[in-house]
Amino acid sequence: MVKKNLFTLEYSQWLKQYRNRFPELYKLALENETIELFKDNLRTYILTSIPSGADENQTEQIKERILRLIEFDGTEIDELSLGEKIKISTITNLWLFLRKELSEPVGLDFLIDMYHQFELLERYEETPVGRNWLKKEMERWPSGLDPEVVAIRQQNKNRIIEGLIRKIERRVSPSSKYQFSPGMTREEKYAQVEEWWNSSRFHLVMAIKSPTELNHFLGDTLSEQTMQTLLRGRKKQMPFFVTPYYLSLLNPGPEGYDDLTIRSYILYSEELVDTYGEIKAWEKEDEVKPGKPNAAGWLLPEGHNIHRRYPEVAILIPDSMERACGGLCASCQRMYDFQSKRLNFDLEALKPKDAWDFRLRRLMQYFENDSQLRDILITGGDALMSQNATLRKILEAVYRMAFRKKKGNELRPDGEKYAELQRVRLGSRLLAYLPQRITDELVEILRAFKEKASAIGVEQFYIQTHFQSPLEVTPEALKAIEAIQKAGWTITNQLVFTVAASRRGHTAQLRKILNSVGVVCYYTFSVKGYRENYRMFTPPIPVHYRKVWKKKSGDT
Repeated sequence: MVKKNLFTLEYSQWLKQYRNRFPELYKLALENETIELFKDNLRTYILTSIPSGADENQTEQIKERILRLIEFDGTEIDELSLGEKIKISTITNLWLFLRKELSEPVGLDFLIDMYHQFELLERYEETPVGRNWLKKEMERWPSGLDPEVVAIRQQNKNRIIEGLIRKIERRVSPSSKYQFSPGMTREEKYAQVEEWWNSSRFHLVMAIKSPTELNHFLGDTLSEQTMQTLLRGRKKQMPFFVTPYYLSLLNPGPEGYDDLTIRSYILYSEELVDTYGEIKAWEKEDEVKPGKPNAAGWLLPEGHNIHRRYPEVAILIPDSMERACGGLCASCQRMYDFQSKRLNFDLEALKPKDAWDFRLRRLMQYFENDSQLRDILITGGDALMSQNATLRKILEAVYRMAFRKKKGNELRPDGEKYAELQRVRLGSRLLAYLPQRITDELVEILRAFKEKASAIGVEQFYIQTHFQSPLEVTPEALKAIEAIQKAGWTITNQLVFTVAASRRGHTAQLRKILNSVGVVCYYTFSVKGYRENYRMFTPPIPVHYRKVWKKKSGDT
């Protein structure tokens, strides 16, 4: 196994490390003057190696990993997110590195991973992965309901409120409801902001929109390198949006909980900033051209309101504040849409126009006239970013469409009936980003829609949310969860498997916390994209864990 101190080695030290640890491999690289000769002899070396401590099946898996790298070295793949072909050069880069002939340095993570593969080839050590081991790893990750975490966040809230008071005092916006009356004392101002804190609108209006402001609210704790990266992103007009509430979840001090999983969602990497402006659509099905089927073969209405990949389900993105979010996730799979400004944080400009009502009716005709659609996912952006009146109109349009589709089937003969609407989903991360949005009025809208939609045969009602860390499950989030559940809607969670979220025990702890409050863990998926999300991609599970995890937990 790669020892921890190897992660601290400089690039210049790695050649010596390889030479000393794997002299046979080093010798092969020097003696073979072409990559083809090196791969031929390396293949023989792999096949004749016998890892100590490994059984027959484990030995086969260890060898297979490196043999596949040899097999695919030199081949090309179509990288859809970049729109170009990429050559696979894993073994070639290793050969050039050992010969000191690399024209450009490879990443240290590449050297660490390859080192690990060849170390397993010599000595196999199975890491015990049992119930006690897993419990110990899970206990490293507190939730936002733990008293110690709540106490730190109360201090964060106090600090942020003080910053918000100064921000409001400097604001020149006579029309804003968030301003202080003349003559208010400091204590009265604090009490006023604390009251406003319970309003989602307040957090959206007062959202942090620049790196400098973010650093200020975090007590000037961001590193110079982080600030330089964020400021470069600002020059490229990258959107930046963090609510005061979500900011209070971070831990800027040296003591307390590890907030990397949520911190990595609001701090952009160098790779993301470098590529912003040149990002291609990650989902080719999302590219819509008038009169032409998308990559999945579906002919869609003109515009970018409906996305479709599968026969039974289509995504609806309304022309409303749903085209914004409670914050921009650094790994967002719709970064391409933010880049093209179809999604943004100009909340006033996103308020629905008069033409939207007509467009909404036309979009509902698409669902009504399709014989296979039975599942509508209303998202964005974020479905719950819409104001209550707008959301009520959208759900009413969905209800009327479902009613007409059901009535239409009464006139169709058997064998020709259309699929009727069975599932309605609202995609929203506001339960984690801004739980104050879940008000009594919103809950009543959801309850009333479920009641009448159920009467015409709609069976499933979901809020499809996204908790990334146990730290996001706060008392405020729990209150929002319980309110939605009382309205009769099921809450499901999807998890993006980032590097920070994939640390041992973290995902298991998140699932445990969510299950305990009745949230169904729906699915986990890998980060999408290419170079822009390089820092987010989770490394593969080491071979010596894979078999044990399948056996012990059923995870793959």
